[in-house]
Amino acid sequence: MKADICSTVSKIAFYLAMAISVALIVLFFFVGFNDTETINNNDMRAPQFTDALLYWIYALTGIAVVLVLVFSLISFAKNFKDNPLGAVKGLLGVLLLVALFGVAYALASEEPIIVNGKQLADSDGNPIAASSYILTDVLIYVQYALFAACALATGYGLLNISKPVKK
Repeated sequence: MKADICSTVSKIAFYLAMAISVALIVLFFFVGFNDTETINNNDMRAPQFTDALLYWIYALTGIAVVLVLVFSLISFAKNFKDNPLGAVKGLLGVLLLVALFGVAYALASEEPIIVNGKQLADSDGNPIAASSYILTDVLIYVQYALFAACALATGYGLLNISKPVKK
């Protein structure tokens, strides 16, 4: 009975998130644009629902991160009493991800970006904060590392498929 309730709630949450995502994407692509705004002598027009779509992406990302951490800790707590080594191994993925972010942060640079001999600025002409450069670098490095890990895992999986199965 408990599994049925969890399954039902999970399906409802999934379909609700999908419906909101599809609706926002349709609104983003097929509804008009905001008024023209001039930034650095360039006319810019953004779709009307850009902010809503970005906030929805932030919300989904935040929910995913919180759920992964919460369920990892719950699993660790449940398994620690019976199998401490297995519980620590269960946290290994989360710890590796934290380590990846730490290495990416250590590699990140706060040097400003120079475009056409000028420092990159925001829409008001103010210089961009150093923390924004660091955050951008961290996310790019993490994305590169995760892409490389996916490519290696895919290659490893393909190599194992071609090997005959021993009985």
